[in-house]
Amino acid sequence: MFKVNTNFNILNKVKRLNSYLDRLIVNFPKKETVLRNRLENSMFLLIELLFSYEIQDVYRIKEKYLKEILIHLSMVNYYVILCYERKYISKRQSDVVGRFLVEIRKMIYGVIRNENAKV
Repeated sequence: MFKVNTNFNILNKVKRLNSYLDRLIVNFPKKETVLRNRLENSMFLLIELLFSYEIQDVYRIKEKYLKEILIHLSMVNYYVILCYERKYISKRQSDVVGRFLVEIRKMIYGVIRNENAKV
C-alpha cells in the first residue's frame, strides 16, 4: 500500500518518540491536562501528516504536509521545554526527546531537498 523509503524511517522515529513521550506523560500532575493533551495531539498529528504526505502525488501538497510536520515538531519541542521548565521531566529526558526531534527534523529536511531536486 505504501512505498517503502525514507518516510518509513521517519515514521518509525516518530512512533518511537511517541512511545517515549507516552511513558513521560504518565508522570505529569493531574492538573496539567492541557499540556498533556496538546503534547499527545501533536504527536498523533505528526503520524497523521506523515501518512497524508505518503499518499499524495502532487508536489505542492506534499511540500505543504512536510512544512506542517516541521511546524508540529517545533510545537512538540516547545511543549517539552515547557515540561522541563515546570520540572515535570528531567534534563536527561528533555535531551533524549531533543535528540529524537533533531534526527526527525534532519530527515524531513533531507526529504524536502530530495523533493526539490526532482522538480
